[in-house]
Amino acid sequence: MAFLHKLSKASSLAGASLIRRMSNVPENTVYGGPKPQTPNQRVTLNQLRQKYKKGEPITMVTAYDYPSAVHLDTAGIDICLVGDSASMVVHGHDTTLPITLDEMLVHCRAVARGAKRPLLVGDLPFGTYETSTCQ
Repeated sequence: MAFLHKLSKASSLAGASLIRRMSNVPENTVYGGPKPQTPNQRVTLNQLRQKYKKGEPITMVTAYDYPSAVHLDTAGIDICLVGDSASMVVHGHDTTLPITLDEMLVHCRAVARGAKRPLLVGDLPFGTYETSTCQ
């Protein structure tokens, strides 16, 4: 009987310590949102120019979403392209023509959250950069 009393007392202490280990930190400190970039983190055009002059390889990979961006960030890729090919690869269209600027912005924001180091390059969808139909 004494053993059961000690066991129940020990389990209640263990339960209390588990409760104390649970996070009581406000959510905004657990997830603080995007962190400000420091100049040393992000790959710059000057850094790419220096690599080119030294004959070092420059790597570039396409990403359309957060998980892909995290992987290429971890791999140390220099440039991340958010391509309008997302129209076909992600959205299932036959060409790149149907994707909109708003859809591309969603992909760019997701990639920017995941890729902290690479230089980000975003494609403009077809027709968004033309001022008129005349040449």
